[in-house]
Amino acid sequence: PYAWSIDGEYWPKITPLVLTQGQRVEIALVNHSEIAHPMHLHGHAAQVVELNGQRFQGALRDTVLVPPMQTVRIAFDAKNPGRWAFHCHNLYHMATGMMTEFRYRGIAV
Repeated sequence: PYAWSIDGEYWPKITPLVLTQGQRVEIALVNHSEIAHPMHLHGHAAQVVELNGQRFQGALRDTVLVPPMQTVRIAFDAKNPGRWAFHCHNLYHMATGMMTEFRYRGIAV
């Protein structure tokens, strides 16, 4: 079937990524497909810090385009406790499973 995932998990059957307040989080977004994915993080502004292994100090943003067959690394500070969605902004990708959740340690389900 036509479906997109994050780390092989399809929304809503996902394992939340648990954060600790004050933690600096870095995530590698690896796109193994031929389609670009605009990845959107709620509740935080992430900095693009690497493209295909090349480190740099990129701009802060809440959506980052992950081009086909490329890797983008983002970093953000966990300083907004709660439960936050992280998903592909191509809504048909999100609707077929390309979404996960960041959840702060100690936040009730």
